[in-house]
Amino acid sequence: MHFSQVVESSRVFKPWRVSAAAIGVCVGAAALGASYAAASSPTSRACPSASLVNAALGHKGKAPVATKTAYSKTCTYSGGSIIPTTITFQVDTSSTFAAGEKAAAAALPNSVVKLSGLGQAAWATKTGGSLYVFDAGTTIKILSLLTATSKLEALARKLL
Repeated sequence: MHFSQVVESSRVFKPWRVSAAAIGVCVGAAALGASYAAASSPTSRACPSASLVNAALGHKGKAPVATKTAYSKTCTYSGGSIIPTTITFQVDTSSTFAAGEKAAAAALPNSVVKLSGLGQAAWATKTGGSLYVFDAGTTIKILSLLTATSKLEALARKLL
């Protein structure tokens, strides 16, 4: 007797039940994934006001323009300098955040400084201009050309 005949005769295996169960698992996983993305998506977060950003960074930027993707929101403040300041809120994990820091440090040796007391993890470039904070499943990325790290840190604290 073949294995399929044994399984068929024991009534343990019903192809339509397995198919229905597989479909149920897939639908459930998709619903869970959608609810996770909706619950943790930073796209619903409001852009910080231009007055808040300008006060923290010493700029004179205009009201932000928001750009959204499924997993991020970028707020762009033009008028503060030649290159606009951007603040990005992005869904992230601690492992991918750490990988990004490691990649930046490898690309430009001695250019990354770890920051303590800011979110769950944070780092910036030693020369200023960019700061990355990971907190509660979200990375906040602040890019502002020729801005001191201390000013970026002050703004990041207000955003947490």
